[in-house]
Amino acid sequence: MTTRMRVTRREMLKLAAVGGAAGLSGLPTGPARAQGPELVVGLSLDPGHLDPRVEAGGPGWSIFSHMFDGFVFRDERTNPIPWLVTKWEQPSPTVLRWHLRRGIKFHNGEDFTAESVKFSLEQYASPTSRSPWKNRIGVIREYRIVDLYTIDLVTERPNRPLLRNSTSAMALSPRAFRELGDRFPTNPVGTGAMKFVEYRPGQHVVMQSHPGYWGKKPAFSQIRFRFIPENGTRLAALEAGEVMVVNNVPPDQIPRLRANPSLQILTSPTNRVTFIALRTDRKPFNDKRVRQALNYAIDREALSKGIMGGMAPIARAPLPSAVFASHPSLPPYPYDPERAKKLLAEAGASGAPFFLGVPNGRYLLDKQVGEAIAGYLEVIGLQVKFESPLWSSFVNEVTKYEKSKYDGFMFGWGVITGEPDQLMGDHFHSGAVKRTLYSNPEVDRLINEERESFDETRVRAALLRAQEIVWEECPWIWLLEQPDINAINKRLTWAAGRRDEYLLFHEATLGV
Repeated sequence: MTTRMRVTRREMLKLAAVGGAAGLSGLPTGPARAQGPELVVGLSLDPGHLDPRVEAGGPGWSIFSHMFDGFVFRDERTNPIPWLVTKWEQPSPTVLRWHLRRGIKFHNGEDFTAESVKFSLEQYASPTSRSPWKNRIGVIREYRIVDLYTIDLVTERPNRPLLRNSTSAMALSPRAFRELGDRFPTNPVGTGAMKFVEYRPGQHVVMQSHPGYWGKKPAFSQIRFRFIPENGTRLAALEAGEVMVVNNVPPDQIPRLRANPSLQILTSPTNRVTFIALRTDRKPFNDKRVRQALNYAIDREALSKGIMGGMAPIARAPLPSAVFASHPSLPPYPYDPERAKKLLAEAGASGAPFFLGVPNGRYLLDKQVGEAIAGYLEVIGLQVKFESPLWSSFVNEVTKYEKSKYDGFMFGWGVITGEPDQLMGDHFHSGAVKRTLYSNPEVDRLINEERESFDETRVRAALLRAQEIVWEECPWIWLLEQPDINAINKRLTWAAGRRDEYLLFHEATLGV
């Protein structure tokens, strides 16, 4: 029986140790097909690789989470729960101790030990790492191996967010890295419930059930994630019975799908906020007045009620509304194109060029929302160049950071760990914000304060003040909170509705 561990905010802040057993599900092993049906899932994007260290979006990490296990994982509301780590404790403000599950093996037969933890986390934080988790894991300054199944993660300064932030990391096989080298990103070896079989870029990933998995065995002999970026094609595959579940269902298609007696719509709120990240180091976007003008230029009500069918609330703070310390009372930026034009004129930026990048198929109706935003910016006189590539190409461009051709780009940041620093620290601290190059010494100080304090009142106050500053300085064009909308064939019994948006099928079953 799976034990779900709930952690209160106060316990999270104190990093109280709680032990327990957990049970997600497993991986495939071998070319031969095991007993049980195949589950076929239609996803809106191909992550472009199978490397859990590298940016892949929620759908990509959903795939990885079947082949890899996290050290500490999360329940559906993003509370930390034991996984490969069965218990944790905080002997001092700078030491987080992990006690590991015994008897775990990687799919290649290698034992999972404290050395595996050290190796894996070092890969996430290495100087050459392209991981979005690099800064969070990089706070670890020393790994002290207490014994084969106990390890201390030592930080230079107190780091309250480390436990929750570490739920984004997965166990990697040191032997597989040595043997596969550059082939590892497309030939993954983990400890998870499903074992890698095949990856065909642009088509699918296939994985088989792993009979040696330590947790609950999956009901499927095989899972196939098909990549179907076009909304109409993806929904047609569901209606034809070619796939049992699809993600990113467009709101305007929900009434038609609900009329189909064999289908079901599953909707839930998430911890994801969408925005346009602005290059604050480039003229004229280094002028706060220009960035504010771009915020006044956008009719968020029209985006929310029109394109999103009323299903995506307007973002009213930098932190999503369900995340701890989300600001409850910031003044919204109303739709005011005349005020936007005035601010642009004052800054000498009337008619400035603006290169906008928006992914196609990653977020809910991302291209359509991006096209609407481009239109709003043209109304206030900007010369907008618009580009909407598929996710893998988009991410490759965005992660060129200061060398990216985009002046602004659409992103959706899911606070999947439930840790507010995952957003505030990654996007607004000058030590990490390579996407926007935003810098404010007071924001840096406040973020450092919330990271190093274990006092809930002090943490909340620092986060609230930091949000007030960035809301006024606008390194982003604030947009919407994205819902999670999936559709399934009623033959599939599956519990969706995770705040982190992971699509996990460890406990799903498929009827006839």
